[in-house]
Amino acid sequence: MLAGAAAACSRGAPAPRTHAVEIRNFVFQPAELAAAPGDTIVWTNRDAVPHTATAGGKAWDTGEIAAGASARAVVPANAAGEYVCAYHLGMKARLTAH
Repeated sequence: MLAGAAAACSRGAPAPRTHAVEIRNFVFQPAELAAAPGDTIVWTNRDAVPHTATAGGKAWDTGEIAAGASARAVVPANAAGEYVCAYHLGMKARLTAH
């Protein structure tokens, strides 16, 4: 059944999408995001301090996102999992495979 779902997803795969994540009050919003490899995620920092979006194991990282700034990254293959702010480890969110 899983193989059939994967085949259906790759057949006529949609064009890459852009997803928005807002950082406000030391929280990633949404806290869980479904994205496919090739999609772009844009993080916008609404806090007065810098943040990052950093994958577990540092497989990917936005680098510092200054207060009021945005950073973007293209979702790599096998990117699903938890990510954090490297400066504020209590800030956690999850990227799930689409």
